[in-house]
Amino acid sequence: MATMHSKELLSSVSDSVRREFKEQKYILSYDEFLDIFSNEPKRLIRNSAEYMLDMFKFFGVSEIKHGFNHTKRHFKLFERVRGKNKPAIVGQEEAHESIYRVLEQFVRQGKIDKLVLLHGPNGSSKSSTAESLANGLEEYSKTEEGVVYKFNWIFPSDKIGYEGLGDALNKHIGFGDNNPSRNGNKSFAHLEDDEIMCKIVSEMKENPIFILPKKERVEYFKKVIGKNLTHDEIPSYLEEGALGAKSKKIFDSLLVAYKGDLEKVLRHVQVERFFYSSRYREGIASVEPQMAIDAQDRQITMERNMQNIPPALQNIRLYEPQGELIDANRGFIEFADLLKRPLDAFKYLLSTIEKMNINLSSGIADLDLVMMASANEKHLDAFKNSPDWPSFKGRFELVRVPYLLSARLEQKIYEEDIKIIEKTKKIGPHSLNLLARWAVLTRLRQPDPDYYDPGIRNLIARLDPYDKQALYDGNEPSNAFTETEKGLLKKHVEDILKESQSSVAYEGRFGASPREMKMLLYFAAQNERHDSLSTIALFDEVEKLTRDRTIYDYLQFEPRGGYHDYREFIKYIKSQYAQFFHREFLSALNLYDEEQYIKALQRYMKNVTSYLKKEKMQNDITGRQEDANENIMEEMESLMGTTGNKREIRERLVGKIASWRVERPSEELNFAKVFEQELATIAKRIYESKEEEIKKIKSSMMMNGSEDYKNLPKNVLETCENTFANLEEKFHYTRKNAWESLIFLNSIKK
Repeated sequence: MATMHSKELLSSVSDSVRREFKEQKYILSYDEFLDIFSNEPKRLIRNSAEYMLDMFKFFGVSEIKHGFNHTKRHFKLFERVRGKNKPAIVGQEEAHESIYRVLEQFVRQGKIDKLVLLHGPNGSSKSSTAESLANGLEEYSKTEEGVVYKFNWIFPSDKIGYEGLGDALNKHIGFGDNNPSRNGNKSFAHLEDDEIMCKIVSEMKENPIFILPKKERVEYFKKVIGKNLTHDEIPSYLEEGALGAKSKKIFDSLLVAYKGDLEKVLRHVQVERFFYSSRYREGIASVEPQMAIDAQDRQITMERNMQNIPPALQNIRLYEPQGELIDANRGFIEFADLLKRPLDAFKYLLSTIEKMNINLSSGIADLDLVMMASANEKHLDAFKNSPDWPSFKGRFELVRVPYLLSARLEQKIYEEDIKIIEKTKKIGPHSLNLLARWAVLTRLRQPDPDYYDPGIRNLIARLDPYDKQALYDGNEPSNAFTETEKGLLKKHVEDILKESQSSVAYEGRFGASPREMKMLLYFAAQNERHDSLSTIALFDEVEKLTRDRTIYDYLQFEPRGGYHDYREFIKYIKSQYAQFFHREFLSALNLYDEEQYIKALQRYMKNVTSYLKKEKMQNDITGRQEDANENIMEEMESLMGTTGNKREIRERLVGKIASWRVERPSEELNFAKVFEQELATIAKRIYESKEEEIKKIKSSMMMNGSEDYKNLPKNVLETCENTFANLEEKFHYTRKNAWESLIFLNSIKK
């Protein structure tokens, strides 16, 4: 019975594959190809740059928000999963936009004449970007919009007839008899394997339309377009494209053998749909640093597997081009860490890029491919000081790929690693966020006030790394600035981001690498002293990382104006964690319920709005129209610790809501975010008012696991247990992580 099921399965799969093979038109005769070409000529005459540009468009675009009131175009191509444990690329919209514009430039000018050089610090997603492009090509080529063809030469066995060259001269070209009645002008493209004497593939994967002579193919294109075209409207790829040396020799020999009868030559053409593949180097190649040139050829006419070549072709030398450039033709090639190669190993690229061809022993091979390379900044700096740099500069299109400057986006880089880790270990609250914030803080550069207009120079001079990070994440700066000053800073976020971009030491060039941070995540997860990947465990790993300053250059920078001070950044994220946990602890203790105070703030703001507008408001209980309740407002202002002119205080708070709505018109008002600092103050004041009671419970909970804990008074023990349970259920701490955090909180307060 099982055997029967297996046979049915195989039969079903076989039928499905056969049906797909026919529907996808994998194999075509030349006539069939021309029929398809006539229906969609522009799609089938795209060069590699046009094809890649269309691929960008195919996967779609969206707008994403960066900072305040600023959006960037996001290409969904880079959201594609590139393989197991490889997350989408985040935060590199500017680099991807630059690549898109370079492709547009290639398309406009009708030729590819530059190598796209991705440069940036180690681990900034240069290789991931190239990998995403390759993966996109693979997926796109499987779609109807991304169909692409190459061709092979087919020579039938003696049992297949053809219309020969004439019995009088007793000549034929060695693939059948001369009986014209048996096969006529029927194509050999669909012959079965046992009917084929010899099949010669074209390694260059030339567009099949190039088999037609230049003049005829241009006229055919005009005809199928259905209108008169000017010279400028004819694709240069169509007009200038040519067969590779091997295919040209075969074509010419057949044309001579058939006395110029092109139809008979075209019988031997088998058009084949192909699919891009990185694994099998089909239209995609990646070249690691090496000494060897990336293309060469070898003679194949003397090989045993070519012994069935027709006599008409045996008097010519056929060469098989090979190498990465050949494999990548009609597609995309990446030179990984190009500048790690000795200069002599890639000097040939100068002429290759300029002419888009390469000299082989058999002749010149025309290339149609997008070239991309990657380099880290140190190697690029050294290369710029080389006497050869001016020669290469005009052939490179530089695209910068820096580290991210947004902790919110940085955190997303770790998501796939976290999916792996959380299979065996729980992820502690705030751990990823604080690690991302520390990493980004190490990358920030002190702003230069002289870069800005005189009116805001003093404001910029006061901008410390913590407020700068808040701005880059689209968050409010601290209360060290007035509401007016905050508004000015938010207005100039893009200027702050652009300030150092023309500098060699641009912001995002130095600092902690995402690779290093991922490594810390795994180290923290493996730490047996902790039962979760907790923030406490990450603090230990960050401190270990920074002990040897000689390993990483960003640890060697002298602190200046609060920037580049990795030790202070560690203290900062520790203090942030203490604040977060303290607030959660109070909530778990049922002394501070943030939701309760958010509702109180909403009620307060309702009264404030009525007060400022001098309007009546409806009493929720009695339904009467009344003046704003001064007691409600003063009680909340007391909790928030505000002092000064009441009207000014209330106008400032209303201004915060107005700013949120202006900056985030499509988002729902988030009171917890808008009044984050005020809520933190409320939590602190509640703590101060019940400090002794809280200390007693905290001390008791820190005894967890000991005999003394078990012997606590019943009511105290019950409160401790309820608090532990709330920390686990509401905030997702493990019991041990909560206990560790209490000890940490106690130590940091001292």
